[in-house]
Amino acid sequence: MLKANIAKGGLTIALASLSTFAAYLGYKDYKAWMSLGPGGLPHNLVGYITTSFMKLFAIRYPRDFRSVSGNSQEVAKYLSSDKVPYRTGDYPVVAPWPVPNRVLNQIAPEEFKIEVHETIYSIKDIVVANGKRLPMKVARSFLEKHNDALFAGEILVECEVAHQHPVDGSIHVNLHPSDARLLIERRWGELHPFAGKVKAIPAGFTLIYPPRNQLELKLVNECIQASVQYLADTQF
Repeated sequence: MLKANIAKGGLTIALASLSTFAAYLGYKDYKAWMSLGPGGLPHNLVGYITTSFMKLFAIRYPRDFRSVSGNSQEVAKYLSSDKVPYRTGDYPVVAPWPVPNRVLNQIAPEEFKIEVHETIYSIKDIVVANGKRLPMKVARSFLEKHNDALFAGEILVECEVAHQHPVDGSIHVNLHPSDARLLIERRWGELHPFAGKVKAIPAGFTLIYPPRNQLELKLVNECIQASVQYLADTQF
């Protein structure tokens, strides 16, 4: 009887220790998620639980360019494959939660963040086919909730061109699937975890890694212009 009680007590202590350790790990994970800053979910415990559940349904290999959905198999559409080199160096570390989709290292210098911000949000109306004018609008992103985005034509989720993440300097840009494939294959970015999986997020919605130098800054700008042209063609 005494041995049974001792064994039972040992099991209880072991379970309590495991529960405490699990709670500690959960708390650390929660704090790490909170450190990413606000995104498309409530910036609290409810948002953390939600994004943890969303992991189960996210794209498993966002750096696999073959994961891009859509029918087009072109090498590129609005970008020039001859002008997109392979990105050098290691991949950046991307946060493991689908929302918000953020880069944890290789952060862009402040001056590059400012330049990308100005590029995105200062694009003026463009003239498209037959002299028609496509209005460019800045409004709160449907996906980010806390950041502004550039929209082509109407303020609709499918018309969102791009938005910047001020903390790391990365951007999400709405690309033609062929251009998304090209950039992912050449290591410049990866798919948003739900690109093409839910109606609200287009198939070519891509996370472009923060620019580290002037060459990469130029490529980011070209990606934004490619998105504008892509959405202009879908509007008219």
